[in-house]
Amino acid sequence: MHPVPTPDGPAQDRPRPPVAPVRHRGAVTAAAIGNFIEWYDFVLYGYFATIIAHAYFPSGDEAAALLLTFAVFGVSFFVRPAGGVLFGHVGDRHGRRLALSLIIILISLSTALIALVPSYETIGIAAPLLILLLRCLQGLSAGGEWTGAASYVVEHAPPGRRAFYGSWQTVTIVLGMMVAALTSLILGAVLSAPDLDSWGWRLPFLLSVPLGLAGLWLRLRLSESPEFSEVVSADRVERAPLRATLRADRRSILLCAALVCSPTMCTYVLLVYGPTFLIDEMDMSGSRARAAGFTAMAVLAVLIVPLARLCDRVGRRPFLIGGAAWVLLAAVPGFYLLHSGNLAVVALGLVVIVVGEALMLAPQPAVFSELFPTSRRYSGLSLGYNLGVMIFGGAGPFAAAALIDATGSAYAPAMYLCAGALISLIAALRTPETLRASLRGGPGTEDAA
Repeated sequence: MHPVPTPDGPAQDRPRPPVAPVRHRGAVTAAAIGNFIEWYDFVLYGYFATIIAHAYFPSGDEAAALLLTFAVFGVSFFVRPAGGVLFGHVGDRHGRRLALSLIIILISLSTALIALVPSYETIGIAAPLLILLLRCLQGLSAGGEWTGAASYVVEHAPPGRRAFYGSWQTVTIVLGMMVAALTSLILGAVLSAPDLDSWGWRLPFLLSVPLGLAGLWLRLRLSESPEFSEVVSADRVERAPLRATLRADRRSILLCAALVCSPTMCTYVLLVYGPTFLIDEMDMSGSRARAAGFTAMAVLAVLIVPLARLCDRVGRRPFLIGGAAWVLLAAVPGFYLLHSGNLAVVALGLVVIVVGEALMLAPQPAVFSELFPTSRRYSGLSLGYNLGVMIFGGAGPFAAAALIDATGSAYAPAMYLCAGALISLIAALRTPETLRASLRGGPGTEDAA
């Protein structure tokens, strides 16, 4: 839908109407808490993958059981585009606030219910089928969560601080991963192995209930984003946002999908599958493997905000290009360090690679939001982001484990990361600089000086 000309000029060039003051800190917190729960669950699933494999996918072949566990992890990602389409439509038609409130209910309930599913020994084939169903519900909610939260946060930010505002959403995701890692470390330390295997692993999944209730309370108190409110007041809401974005934003959708490739591979291969890799392939203890992963997450969390502040000064493209090139060059040396068996050196190996991930993640919420105009941002961003995560992210743990099984080489995941980095590097080179792009107009338009 194009801006309607008026005697005062095109709609996108008219001065913005005054909007009510917004509590920016509360907006960021409420928008990001769903991402916290989502990634908290993903890391828990990865860290307890061996236990889940024994509980729900019994097999005489431990490698086959583990592959089935990560296959179920990956299947849920194929549902994400459907969630993106559904919640993207709600968000672009009826507002970000409503979509984000519905999503957090679905995320928290589906995560908590995983803890209540009986084992295969108790209910047979129904057990893995229930896990699959709950993972699909998580995938449906996750399909609209990151993109809706990114849209909402960036739409609250002043033009010169969009990457900084968006970075807090990314930091909250890493914090969710860190809390999951820390929880697993504590449970491993205070519970015996039999207790952890039988019931202890279920406890952290149940924590999503109070987290979800807190998040819902915060989101119900939100006002609508200023950018979307202006679209409503100007009567520029898209009646069919999915159709409109497929018609007008195909290039931006493909760029998002390709730019997601490398950072999402790093997240799911290094930080979700990583502890399992270190335990099964490097013969590290569970506590040491999780400690190494926790260290890498902490470094990632510390780097993102200052890098985002730099993005708001020098632009998005240098960080996208530099991060992808960094991972391409660092993946193999990083995996060489993982073979040392020494905790400090293994942690360093993970950190060496995630520095490149931090460079790409710092501008991600801002640049992805800036690639689409406000009227169809939620839908377009949901398509591009979820397409990339479905292809490259959810398949990461399964692909890494399968490549090791097929090649017999513990360096196979490093080559997988290199391939993803190359895809993102090509996309970064073709991405326009969006530092001064107008959120209302998208690429090719600029905010007034």
